[in-house]
Amino acid sequence: MTFTDLIPGRRDRKKPRHRADDRIAELTADYEQQLAELRDENVRLHHFKAEADDFFMIQAAYVTGLEDDKRELQQRLADEQGARAVADADVEARDRWVRDLEIKVADLERRLDVRKLAESAVAITQPIPVITPVPLHQAPFATTNPGRVPGSWGVKDDEPEPAA
Repeated sequence: MTFTDLIPGRRDRKKPRHRADDRIAELTADYEQQLAELRDENVRLHHFKAEADDFFMIQAAYVTGLEDDKRELQQRLADEQGARAVADADVEARDRWVRDLEIKVADLERRLDVRKLAESAVAITQPIPVITPVPLHQAPFATTNPGRVPGSWGVKDDEPEPAA
């Protein structure tokens, strides 16, 4: 015996033995706690999955809208390209028409220049006499007998016209 054994006070108790019921209760409590944690995690994951599904559904609707817009824009582009092709063809036809007219104008200008040159050559080589005006009584066809009209166009009118 030791001196410390004689001191009144707390004595060391024997360690409690591990009983199976206590161990089962401890394991059951741990299991319930882990099961609750797993259920909470499962709920959190289900919420996360639902949010992801909602997000992807919104994105799919957005993509569908974008595809519709893309089809509409492609149709408008095709229409505009068709209109531009028609306009380009019209411009090309007008360009050809203008070129043809320019060729005709150049030809007519050349012909006009030839006529001007010919007229100037005639004017230089053949002077035109200047006509001087004369009074009516000195005119070559003036007559003193107004009853007789000079004949014209080869018709003989030597005889006076019958009285009415």
